[in-house]
Amino acid sequence: MRNEALMWLEQARRDLEAARHLAVSRDWFASVFWCHQAAEKALKALLIASGKAVRGHNLLELLRMVSVELGVKPPRGVERCARYLNPHYVVSRYPDAANGLPYEVYEEDDVSRALDCAEVILGWVEQLLQ
Repeated sequence: MRNEALMWLEQARRDLEAARHLAVSRDWFASVFWCHQAAEKALKALLIASGKAVRGHNLLELLRMVSVELGVKPPRGVERCARYLNPHYVVSRYPDAANGLPYEVYEEDDVSRALDCAEVILGWVEQLLQ
């Protein structure tokens, strides 16, 4: 596998670990953001491993690229998780997107689902890259 792809995959793993730590400290808005980042970087690792140039933060667009350009159809659970995590890239950081303060908007249940989804996407990518 290309060294660049390995770097993206390793950073995805570390982002997920950061999200776990932030969940324990009850910084739920930040945890959800890092879950999105873990999923994004994992998908980029998959595309980069196949020689594709990637930009952007839209998980659904990255999945579309995986499907169209790599010919790999994501399982329903991966698609569902990408759909759940996608808006958190913005909502978890900006009061105007969250319609309030992001740190007040998020709850423990949001983080639990976000962590599960980041793990699903990262696990799927790791399987494909084996």
